[in-house]
Parts: sequence; structure tokens; C-alpha cells
Amino acid sequence: MRRFVFCCAMLVLGGGAAVGCDAAEPSEPTASGEPTAELRGFQFSSGGGCRGWECGYNAAEVNGRSLAELNLGGLENAGGLTYEGLLSPLGLPGWTLSVRDGELVATKNGVEKRGHDIVGFKLLVEMPLLGLPWLSITLPVTITSYEEFDSWTASPTPLATYTLLYVDLNNPLLLRNVCNSDLLDPLMSRVTVLYGERYDAASKTVNPGSGWVNFACAGSALAKMKMLNYGPQADFDGAGSPATAAQRQATLKMITADYCGTGQSFTENGTPLLWENASGSVELGEYWTPGEVEAVWTESGALCLDEARLGEAAGAIPCAIPACDTFDVDDGEWLTVNPA
Repeated sequence: MRRFVFCCAMLVLGGGAAVGCDAAEPSEPTASGEPTAELRGFQFSSGGGCRGWECGYNAAEVNGRSLAELNLGGLENAGGLTYEGLLSPLGLPGWTLSVRDGELVATKNGVEKRGHDIVGFKLLVEMPLLGLPWLSITLPVTITSYEEFDSWTASPTPLATYTLLYVDLNNPLLLRNVCNSDLLDPLMSRVTVLYGERYDAASKTVNPGSGWVNFACAGSALAKMKMLNYGPQADFDGAGSPATAAQRQATLKMITADYCGTGQSFTENGTPLLWENASGSVELGEYWTPGEVEAVWTESGALCLDEARLGEAAGAIPCAIPACDTFDVDDGEWLTVNPA
């Protein structure tokens, strides 16, 4: 019997403001904002604002420059930002930043700081000023909180998330969240981290990227991929090995509705979707009644397609894709269903 998880599809890899899906009489979230156990992986909007991981914000940035990824070896990223080092909460240098098991780790002289102990550490990033390559400023991006959220899997595992704040150069008295420019609640949004790969937002592809750490804001496609336990350092198979790059790419294609595999998305923020994976690690039991099959997904896009998740609003799909009559989830990585 197929088992599906109900979730929201996102349009872009790095973020874009997300809207949660409406649930029929959803159970109340816990005090921390995390949905109760029977709704893990289920995102919804209660009309009272965002709680926990229900909603997403923009792709991570610092003063308008992309922080979606950062090279820990000092290479400049696409936004012109360069990692310069790590300071302790007391401002002391000499610490090394790494990512292990999907978690930020600070190390110095054999001493490790991670989890709640990494709160207060400052990532130093250099950014150019006025578009002049010889004029730059080094700014701290401060880790101000740490919290764990359960993965959206049949056997949930805790995943590390962080709040990152930076100084607004237009008003140095203000601190802004890297995921959210809303001054009313700069602590609202969080990031989770992925390491050792690069993700092309235009083509929705996974590429090798030694030394690159990705800061995925809550609600983004990358964050959802990690919440599904497909991160490059996750224990996907229960024996310590992560999902393959091809499996991750199939997940990104599925989340973003990249039917043709060219990077073009056919979804909108807040679009409801039911999904399950071939390994059975993502399931929700019999709580939901399946609707119409949308597609079976591989790293190349939709292996088959019955009904686009946006219906007629999706317009013409610019590639030939067979119907799903003879395909099942075992033919790909994911099977998706449009709610009845």
C-alpha cells in the first residue's frame, strides 16, 4: 500500500517567500512551533503567521549579497562574499569552521564546539564596497541560536538549524536575519546547512563542491530536501551512508516540479502535494487519502506525468512525457500525487 507525505512545493532552490498549505482541521503545533508527531512533514498556514518551519523566506543574503553558499577555503561566492575566518563569542581568533553530519562545528586546539555551544560564534565575511574590487569590508555573521527539528521521515532524526544575524550597513545599529529582512522579528527564520556540494538554481542540478557550505533558509527547496533526510551528510540508508547525488537531484526536481529536467519549474509557493519515496523512508501511514497521480521522478525530471500539480494553470509542458499507467515509485526516486 502506498503511503504519502503531504507538503508544500516550492518554486526556487534558494528560497523565495514561501506560503504554507492550508490543512483541514490541523492539530496544534507544539510550544516550539513544530507540528505534532502525526503531522511531521506537513506544512500549513493557520492564518496567524509563521511558526516553526511552516513558512519560508528569501534566499540567505548579507546586505543584498547572496549567502546561499560560502566557500570555507576562501573562494569568492556568486554574491562576491569571501569567508575570512571564525571568531569565538569573546571575539578570539584561531577557530576553524567545518560541517560534520550536517552540523556546524568550531574547532581549536582539539576543542570542538557544536550544537548549543556554537551559539555566539561569528563567521567573518568580506564583501566589496561600491563595486570596487580594491575596496571591501569584513562583517561578522553571528550564530545567535541553535535548535533541532525532526526530519520529515517515518523514523524522524534531529536536524540542526541556526539563526544567523548580520549588521545592516545602511543602519549599523540594526541586525538583520540572513533569511528575512523583516525588522519586526529578525529571529523568526532559521537556516540549515548542507556541505560538500553546489546546487545550480537555474538547472536544478547537484554538482561536486568541495569546501562549499550551503545555508538553506526554512521553506526553500534545499531545506526541504534536507528535512526529507536527503542531505549530503545524512544517514539515509540507516547504515551511515547518505543518499546519492542523483537521488538528491531527483528530490530537487520533484520539489520544484521540474518536469522536463531543464530547470524550468511548474509550481507555485503554497501548492499542496502528496509524495512518497522508493525506499519507504518518507511516509505518513493512512492519515491521508491519495488523489490523482502527478508524476514519478528521477534525476532527469518526470519519468512520467499524468496531471501537473497546477493543472491547466501550468500551461503547456514543453517536452514529451509518457503517462504513468505503467510506472510506479520503484521506477524512480519519488512518486507524487495531487490531493483529491
